[in-house]
Amino acid sequence: KLLRETVCQALGHEEGDQQVWAERAVDLGCGSGQSGAQFRQCVKHLTGVDLSPEMAEEARESSCYDRIIVGDAECALHENNQNGQEGRTWYDFIFACDLFPYVEDLQPIFQTVRKGLEFKGGTLAFSVELLDESLNASNEEVADPGFVMQSCARFAHKRWYISQLCQEFGFHELLRKESTVLRQHCGKDVHGALVVLELPPSEAV
Repeated sequence: KLLRETVCQALGHEEGDQQVWAERAVDLGCGSGQSGAQFRQCVKHLTGVDLSPEMAEEARESSCYDRIIVGDAECALHENNQNGQEGRTWYDFIFACDLFPYVEDLQPIFQTVRKGLEFKGGTLAFSVELLDESLNASNEEVADPGFVMQSCARFAHKRWYISQLCQEFGFHELLRKESTVLRQHCGKDVHGALVVLELPPSEAV
């Protein structure tokens, strides 16, 4: 729900508005379908993607998605046409709720998302757990990858790393909400950020 509220705020939509504002969307790391349910009424066609067959089956049973894919983000870019031939598909909205903490290097995902949105431009929204560092921190050490594995076996990413990926793949930041409580671990709040990015039509191929 927090991610949907952030997206609505970034795009200028009223929370609770039943208007459809995305034609084709994909939920990366859809899990059982809870995140997809939050955006279902806003999207004409919704695809859910998850690596786990068990989670994908739960998502299918939720009846929230028009299409379910077992695989990684790249799999969402391919779709069979009426003749059974595989082709590239496109999206105008891609979101990932609680996926990035399970991924160390986010560059492949950003590259895939750009491919999915580049046909006509669109929006990327995600949650991310951030390292506790200065807002102005930068990659001063060449060997710094921009992410670390936390004691809870989830990855936290650095602010400069997220900003660098946005610039590298042509995204413009619409809204970033930091200090958001994303979850709890051992009775303590885990803070992070909710981020909404735009791939402008001028940046689309």
